[in-house]
Amino acid sequence: MPQSSEPVGELLRLIGMFCRSIEHVVEGTPDDDGLIQALREPQMVFKKAIRHTAPDFRPHTRPTLFGKPTVLPKLDFLPDEEIEGRPSDPSRIIYIEDVMKKANS
Repeated sequence: MPQSSEPVGELLRLIGMFCRSIEHVVEGTPDDDGLIQALREPQMVFKKAIRHTAPDFRPHTRPTLFGKPTVLPKLDFLPDEEIEGRPSDPSRIIYIEDVMKKANS
């Protein structure tokens, strides 16, 4: 007995409605209750937490007791990178000689 195409058509219509409603939520809305808008703040918190775990690598030699530390020029090619997300604990600074010592051990 041949099956009617009405259930298939109804199923395709429901799938289409579902896809459109998901697209609307994912693409975002101008309101604050859109998915993209709701995820923006947790994303920034997560991004800062991840960046805080990065090593504080300094690509120059360790400053001497009386010498000035090397200051790198401002990086104009990375305008979207935040400097405040870098670790600031001086005991965690890794200088180039630390890397070489680790590589040779």
